Amino acid sequence: MTKAKQKLSRQRAVITRRRNAARRKRRESPIGRLSTDGASSPRNINRRLQWLAVEWMLDAPPKVVRSPSEALVGYCTRHGISFDWMLEGCLKGLKRMMDARRGRAAAVPSTAAMVAKYAQLSPEDQAIVTAEITRIMAERDQ
Repeated sequence: MTKAKQKLSRQRAVITRRRNAARRKRRESPIGRLSTDGASSPRNINRRLQWLAVEWMLDAPPKVVRSPSEALVGYCTRHGISFDWMLEGCLKGLKRMMDARRGRAAAVPSTAAMVAKYAQLSPEDQAIVTAEITRIMAERDQ
């Protein structure tokens, strides 16, 4: 093999290694895995919206193309559809959307429950919690 062909072969190998490393890096996060598995493809977004329309007995969703159209955005806001669930398949977005649909608020513990939990903490942990609350309140008041 000539030197030029050997050099070209090495360059291709380097490019391939870099591309594969980038793919592995993307797959480290849950969103990266969803993205590389094709969750954000128009076909899968259509599938999710069709399922939701049948489940909630909604009118048919608009066709999804490469970029979200005004009709699609209007449909999602009108029916309270979570954009992160629609675009990425995020299950936390689906849960928030379903809870909002059922009229449930996020589970917020009562004040009495929070006071009881605070009382169970050690004095060092109580000092940390108090300092953090004070910091948050100071940021809010600014």
